[in-house]
Amino acid sequence: MKKHLGWFALWSLALCAWAAYAGPSVVINEVAWGGTAAGSQDEWLELRNCTAAPIDLAGWVLEIGETRVPLSVVLEGTVEVRRASIEANGYLLLERTDDTTVSDVTADLLYKGAISNTGVALRLLDAAGRVVDEVVPGEDGWPAGTADSATAPYATMERVDPDEMGSAWRTNDGVVRNGLDAAGNPLLGTPRATNSATVDYLTAPRVQLHAIAAEISTCPLTVQWEAVDPDGLAAGLLIAVFVRGVDSEEWTAVIERLPNQGSFVWDCSAYERGRAYELRVTATDWEGRAGSATSAPFTLR
Repeated sequence: MKKHLGWFALWSLALCAWAAYAGPSVVINEVAWGGTAAGSQDEWLELRNCTAAPIDLAGWVLEIGETRVPLSVVLEGTVEVRRASIEANGYLLLERTDDTTVSDVTADLLYKGAISNTGVALRLLDAAGRVVDEVVPGEDGWPAGTADSATAPYATMERVDPDEMGSAWRTNDGVVRNGLDAAGNPLLGTPRATNSATVDYLTAPRVQLHAIAAEISTCPLTVQWEAVDPDGLAAGLLIAVFVRGVDSEEWTAVIERLPNQGSFVWDCSAYERGRAYELRVTATDWEGRAGSATSAPFTLR
């Protein structure tokens, strides 16, 4: 993990602690549903405690489809329990069948039962049987992660941020990662460490685009923005303005290399009148992480 993340650990803990009030106390944080390069059956999951106090998991159950995995006793889908609590702001690592799945990180619990590559409901229940957190795949299957046929195979599905982003998931980026598989290959995941999706979310530039007030706008049109980099230099961002028709998927660069804060007068005279457009301001930091803000649709006249 990169050196600048020392401060990030404290920030992450603070946000996670706040999630105790705004979201679930414990979340399903990462899922290696595709297995690893050492074997597609080498699946693992991670739970995350989003509070500033340890949580006793006595009576808690993780449901993987029809399979029930008690988190405090050897019963049903549970093979071995090594730890039945999660420390404050900590993680609980569950490995399928044995403790070689993540070879250099000790599992907290061993379970049996496969996680389908096409998607299966995951539910975390507390001792009273209440659903604390759940992941229910859509019609297209898992929202993130990869199996063996992907360009970056066996990447995990990572929770972005349970408080700010709710149930949003992303695929491990291959840059921020942790752990080795059973054959000693680096994992595309972060067992018992901060998710790459969370690092990206918390360290990517933040952009505020001042709204284009009118739904119908005339040329020229003024674009105003402010951008900051949470973990970088105050003036170390590359700012660019893009435009597209709302009926198009492609963005066209209007101007690049602008300051972090300012305004730009866009001469839109070459663009079709009566058509709806969107403007986007994108900020890219020195690591290549990008943040953006997009205007509401407006029609040129």
